[in-house]
Amino acid sequence: MRRNRAAAICLPILLGAIAPAYANGALAEFPAGGVVFKPAKDISIAREDLEIGWDRIRVRYVFESSAPEPRQETIGFPLARVPQDDSPDGFQDDDRNYMDFEVSVDGKPVSSTPHEYAWLGETNITGRLNEMGVPVFAATPEAFEALARLPEATVARLKAEELVDENGDWLIPRWSYQAVHEWTQTFAPGRTEVEISYAPRFGATNEYGTYYPGGEGAKDYCLDETVKQKLSGDAQPQPFTVGYILTTARNWNGPIGEFNLKIVNTDSFASLCVPEGLTATGDGWSGRDFVPRDDLKVLFFYGGS
Repeated sequence: MRRNRAAAICLPILLGAIAPAYANGALAEFPAGGVVFKPAKDISIAREDLEIGWDRIRVRYVFESSAPEPRQETIGFPLARVPQDDSPDGFQDDDRNYMDFEVSVDGKPVSSTPHEYAWLGETNITGRLNEMGVPVFAATPEAFEALARLPEATVARLKAEELVDENGDWLIPRWSYQAVHEWTQTFAPGRTEVEISYAPRFGATNEYGTYYPGGEGAKDYCLDETVKQKLSGDAQPQPFTVGYILTTARNWNGPIGEFNLKIVNTDSFASLCVPEGLTATGDGWSGRDFVPRDDLKVLFFYGGS
């Protein structure tokens, strides 16, 4: 962010040449998912149907409340943390709903409210930025103008606390932005159905030949012989990784009564390490009394056959 009013115009040109490098040529992966709220002893997930595609994720929850009276709770759904440095995996527009998040309860659309957070690694620096008057979301022309007007003392503090990098007259934020969408929901005694969909932020690699088929990525995504055979021809389909946070289900009461997982392979094929406790079905995997021990990572190969 250049400290003048020209910042919003010139930023893509200047920052495109200084995008951060990633190990093994892989862009960062941005998992999202898992509705969360304070733990409750009387609300459980009776069923979860999770459908993952490289371009859309859909999940249907059936919650069951054993409370004798309706309970009103605030539910949160964390979107992925996204860098704001104009790297290839950063923001491409000014939309706070950067993953096209949608939610419905018992078949009716619900409006959610995004709450903004700033992360430097695993440290939440939202309060520090608010204290300094620095916009948490720094990907709009308005934010650039606000940053251009920051006092020199604030700029000096940002640099001293290593919250920004400097390139000539430009300040580059080092923190990632995250929106957590929240809504208030009533759980009546018995079952409540919640449906969520969003467009994932996926990662990629430019070292296709060494990273996946026979390299480090093979173990991360459990590439089997069928997938390796598809990769052995002349065609080189583009790999994309999609993450989904499963472990937040532990915030609810007990295991997931029934869990169903399906991978949607539109113009693509996929590989993943199937979570422990799931067995293969006709079009996916399922399990009962499922307790997720790890989050889910799926590797899609787009454009293959």
